[in-house]
Amino acid sequence: MDTTEPGGRHTGGAGETPIGGVSPAQLPAPPEAAAQLMRACASEHFDAGRVASLVASDPGLGAELLRVVNSPFLGLSREVASVNRAVIELGQRALHNLVLCISVREALSRGTPAELDATLYWEDGLRRAVGARILAEHTGSDTGSAFAAGLLADFGLLAIFHVHTDKAPLWRRLRGLDPERRYKAERRHFGVTHDRIIAMLAPTWVLPDELVQVLGNHHHCENSGLADGPRGMCVLLGAADWIAAVYSAEDKGAALEQCRRRLEAAFGLGTEQADALLAAVPEQVQEAAAALGLRVQEQGDFDQVLRQANVRLVEENLSYQELTWRLGKALRERDRLAAELDRELELAREVQESLLPSRHAGAPVFGVNVSARELSGDFYDYFRLPDGRIYFNLADVSGKGITAALLMAKTSSLFRCLGKEVREPGPLLTRINAELCETSRHGMFVTLVAGLYEPASDTVHLVNAGHPPALLLRPDGTAQRIGAHAPPLGVMPEARFPQVSFVLDGASLYLFSDGVTEGVLGDGKMLGIDGLERALRRLAAQPPRKRLETVVGRIVDARDKLRDDVTMLLLEKERGHG
Repeated sequence: MDTTEPGGRHTGGAGETPIGGVSPAQLPAPPEAAAQLMRACASEHFDAGRVASLVASDPGLGAELLRVVNSPFLGLSREVASVNRAVIELGQRALHNLVLCISVREALSRGTPAELDATLYWEDGLRRAVGARILAEHTGSDTGSAFAAGLLADFGLLAIFHVHTDKAPLWRRLRGLDPERRYKAERRHFGVTHDRIIAMLAPTWVLPDELVQVLGNHHHCENSGLADGPRGMCVLLGAADWIAAVYSAEDKGAALEQCRRRLEAAFGLGTEQADALLAAVPEQVQEAAAALGLRVQEQGDFDQVLRQANVRLVEENLSYQELTWRLGKALRERDRLAAELDRELELAREVQESLLPSRHAGAPVFGVNVSARELSGDFYDYFRLPDGRIYFNLADVSGKGITAALLMAKTSSLFRCLGKEVREPGPLLTRINAELCETSRHGMFVTLVAGLYEPASDTVHLVNAGHPPALLLRPDGTAQRIGAHAPPLGVMPEARFPQVSFVLDGASLYLFSDGVTEGVLGDGKMLGIDGLERALRRLAAQPPRKRLETVVGRIVDARDKLRDDVTMLLLEKERGHG
């Protein structure tokens, strides 16, 4: 028969076979009183009176059960004053799940290796539990069972560390991995994975058969052969594992991308719905921790995760153009708000157009902007300083719609306002970036090329912050592409923005958004930067504005609906035509 030592360690029974060098006798077990209660809860002949008597016989367990039952997290409509009432209110399954969670907490508070931070362990477990419960609400599944499965998903891993205490320093490294990489690392380091240990824990912990099936297969649901009910919970728990990884994995960008894919594939959740789910997790983790008497740290919000994911991309030495693409892809669906605000868009468009500069006679700057939607995420601007120098810029805000338009208006206003006191583009972008990093939300960012032209010396000072390269076409037929040497605005608070300087000397400096080079022409092919350069060479004899309008017109006329905003700016000294 199975027995339990006073310290809570299972002493084994006949016919039990070690798995991966781990035997049942080495694993943690619940206190005997809790084990009796769980067996009574799991019995086919559930006796509420006997269960209540067992709870009452352990004053500590009874008090803890009442505390949890009356917590806001369970959401009961009225206060429960007695153990008998708690048993009736909860019912057999919910009571068993709750006693199981409390018992695991108590058993694992003893004998946990010092290197294994219990606070972080329970944070991760609660994230899985909360994520599983939210998904269960979405699918109409049993929320209590989902929560218990999430909380116990890594029970097997903690049990492994109880056996292999010498390998406890590995825990933090494993915690920083995503679920797939960690699963492989467990097999490599221990010769066994946490899901296989569940089968050995099941008898002592009186785990329901369906819960054992779910916990034992959540890393390979597709090939599990489970019936529809357990398989659905299995898929749900696998997704909850990735929800937790978004907050705990070192590579948050990759974890977030994979999590969004799984939530869409398994539950039909788009990016906006998935992000709303993820954003709800921290607050519910705090509530669940308070209810279960678990100590966790103050939970960071989802915006912080997005910011960390953005910074990680920069730290991995991706090119700034690739960084822009990766961040933009991650936020592509965020702007559905625009669809809900259609009645306001026309007025907003008029306000936005008023932010574009009016043509100044004699100014060597020309621009054109065509929006793919009612509101544009691109903008350009230029203005003359009192000393005759001219500031100019062209920018592209991540995403589209109302949120992008608001960030565009803010960035444009900051450029014009701060530019009147900061007289060099590098320091100017440093100031703007600091402001955007401090106040921006939802991980949005701005790619921007800014310059300062000095007519007296014919000199240009230029900064490229994560934007497609500026194109300098010289009269002798040579060309120079001035790429990004700094990240987009709004990503890295301490970023610096180096500037390059050159004499214009009759050359034409073109700035453009990626909607130009990625624009599709009448033949179905993208224009590309090489195609843009060839087109501008052919149009060199045309007046400046005519050149821009011709290039943009080829893209706009090629398709009924633009896929992206199209914006161009030209800096060129007058050559006898305007």
